[in-house]
Amino acid sequence: MDQVTSVPVDLPPLSSANVLAARPGAPRRGAILVVEDRDDVREGLAQLLELNGFVVSDAANGENALGLLRATPDDFALVLLDLVLPGTISGHSVRALQLADDRLAGIPTIVVSACEPDARGHAQLRPAAWLEKPFRCDRLLDVVRQFVSPEHAGLTFD
Repeated sequence: MDQVTSVPVDLPPLSSANVLAARPGAPRRGAILVVEDRDDVREGLAQLLELNGFVVSDAANGENALGLLRATPDDFALVLLDLVLPGTISGHSVRALQLADDRLAGIPTIVVSACEPDARGHAQLRPAAWLEKPFRCDRLLDVVRQFVSPEHAGLTFD
């Protein structure tokens, strides 16, 4: 079952019984960074987003994700972040380092994970939204559109 938990970045997380939709303001323009270690999932997400008019970059691990973010922070409008990543930098660490860097902290991040969010972990990550795997493609697109404007019309599959 797909489930989205959204909280404004400056507020503490809400309990699962009290979840509200995020109010991110006007959608931004720019690329979406998909950070996912499984090739099939990462490529599928990138293809879905591109077919719906979004510009996508991707990274298979935390090191590559941070490298892309740090090299061109103004290019990114959103990060889709898996928490379980190979290598020395986990998804939790990517988000912590992102929040610690003034150039990256303002990029909304949607956690896309099979891990159940606990209150402490949710508070530390401060995601703009939390999308629990498995999820429906139309649900992902609905959440992404709250934060990012497509660059071109693309094909719609929702």
